[in-house]
Amino acid sequence: MEKQSSSERVRAHVFITGNVHGVGYRLATWDKANQWGIGGWVEEIPDGRVEAVFEGNKELVEAIIRWCYRGSPDAVVKTVTTKYEEPEGLKDFIIRRPSDVNIKNEPKEIKVKTINAILFVHGVIPHDCNFSETKLYDLLWEPVKKHYNLSERIDEIISVNWGHYLAETNEARLDETLSKAEEFIAKQINFRSPPHNTTNNFSLQPWWRSLVQPLQSLLFSPEIGAAIYYNGIAGKTALQLAVYQQIVEFLEKYRHQIEKNLSREEVSIKIRLHAISSGLGASIVNDFLHGLFFPTGERIRNYPEQAKEPIIASSHILAEEKQETVERYLFWCTAAQKKHLELGSIVSMASQLPVLFLSSQRVINTFANQETLSVDEIGIPQQSQEIIWKVFYDIDDLSAFSISPLFGNHPAIEDIAIQMSNNYSNYSSYWVNGIVHTHVAELLNRRVVS
Repeated sequence: MEKQSSSERVRAHVFITGNVHGVGYRLATWDKANQWGIGGWVEEIPDGRVEAVFEGNKELVEAIIRWCYRGSPDAVVKTVTTKYEEPEGLKDFIIRRPSDVNIKNEPKEIKVKTINAILFVHGVIPHDCNFSETKLYDLLWEPVKKHYNLSERIDEIISVNWGHYLAETNEARLDETLSKAEEFIAKQINFRSPPHNTTNNFSLQPWWRSLVQPLQSLLFSPEIGAAIYYNGIAGKTALQLAVYQQIVEFLEKYRHQIEKNLSREEVSIKIRLHAISSGLGASIVNDFLHGLFFPTGERIRNYPEQAKEPIIASSHILAEEKQETVERYLFWCTAAQKKHLELGSIVSMASQLPVLFLSSQRVINTFANQETLSVDEIGIPQQSQEIIWKVFYDIDDLSAFSISPLFGNHPAIEDIAIQMSNNYSNYSSYWVNGIVHTHVAELLNRRVVS
């Protein structure tokens, strides 16, 4: 075949050997080909190999052939053999069964419907702000959805509220009492004036003493208070219960279809989560994803005894109060292990994860051994070279940190430092930032699968 230009269509006939049956290789190939706009098909053949045909732009076809050497997270690829043929004009990419070739001249398409759902989880909303979380989420989503036709490509929006007590609600949830408690303490302890019954024996204040009150106010900021609350068993249970309950209740509408798929050992529908969060919300989202994907990670495959590590479902407080949420969450853990629920992308703003990681003894032991965390424990394929997680932080924000170094500077994670113009204390500043909007739109465009 003559040398092709990068814009010319080519057809590659590929055979993959190794442990590539029953490990999600075909589904992962279908996912990647559709993401890159490549036509063709993929199937398992009786001799243990996977056969695929890719048609499309030469550069993209060569890229997916390189990807075939990695394949799905559980695959172990030995060889990839490629033969170039004349294109037939295939535009759609399908999964076909071996019997399809014998029954029909044309392959039978297995239609897999992907539900792209954005999960919004906010950080602490100040107790004196009567501002709903949906308005906060709209500050980011309204400008982002105008790009890349995202308003049409996103199927569901999950808007989570936690810890923010609104007067119009009938009764405060357990997590919402945090906001009321912080409001009470802030009224009782006024950092700008001395407390009652306090005698001031200093006629002249040293210059550095003027820094103490602002630092005291900072240390008792809502974000710090909520982080301390989340580090306790009761606080973690209350906040996880509030957030998890809303997520699994939303996902419940798809449960019946996925249960049918699980019983038939087929995949006709899957849910792809795109998590966007800020502040403490980013830590809650991390724990949610960790509970879903930790059992499928490489660490568990190598050290199965670590699968016994407690997750939300083992909390006796949660089990007693909201067993329904536990049961639902465990179902979605199973769905994630069976590839019916997958991670699309993560956006974290002003994350406190590096500090809150120290609440886990397992993580402490990992860091003490001079090791880093594994990205596949939160649903990111270990072999991924594509950016999946974007982390935004302002270096002047005392409660915001970079994350990538703690995951071994994995290429799937990108830390992005942005300038908030000394407005980083505003809980909505990250959500309205134009740089954040641009990056989020680009990430969703790549990671949303139709």
